[in-house]
Amino acid sequence: MNGFKHQVFQAAIDLLEERKSLLANELSSLQLSIKEETKSSAGDKYETGREMMRQEIGKVENQFKQNQQLLQEFQHLLNTSKDSEKITEGSLLQWGEDLLFISASLGELVVDGKKVFLLSKNSPLGQVLMGKTKGQEVSFRGKSKRINEVY
Repeated sequence: MNGFKHQVFQAAIDLLEERKSLLANELSSLQLSIKEETKSSAGDKYETGREMMRQEIGKVENQFKQNQQLLQEFQHLLNTSKDSEKITEGSLLQWGEDLLFISASLGELVVDGKKVFLLSKNSPLGQVLMGKTKGQEVSFRGKSKRINEVY
C-alpha cells in the first residue's frame, strides 16, 4: 500500500477515534446531569427537563453508534484495501488537482500538508468515479477532469 494512502487511512481513523472520545465524554456528562437533577416543586418543569435530556442522550448515543460503525468500516478497509488499476472503495486518487479518497463521507482532511476529500462510493461523485481508471476523463456537474493517479 502506498505510504501516503496509509497516512490518509490513519488520519481518518484518528479523527474517528477523537470523535468517539468526545461523544463518550458528552454522553457521560449528560448521564451525570440527569442523575444529579433533583425534583423540584414544579413537577411538570422537572419532567420536561428530564425528557429533553433523555432525547439528547438518545441523539448522542446514535452519533456514537454511527461513529463506531464508520471506525469499524475504516479498519476493515485498511486491512483489505489493495492498490488497484480501477477505482474501488478504499482507492486514493488524484482527479485533476483534487485528492479524493473513496471511503466514507467525512469531508476534508489535511494529511502531510495536502487536502484530501473523503467521500462515499455512494455519493454522486463517488458513483461516477467507481470503476474508472488512471488517464480517463471524468465529467461531473459540468466540469471534466482527468484521473491522474489511482492508488
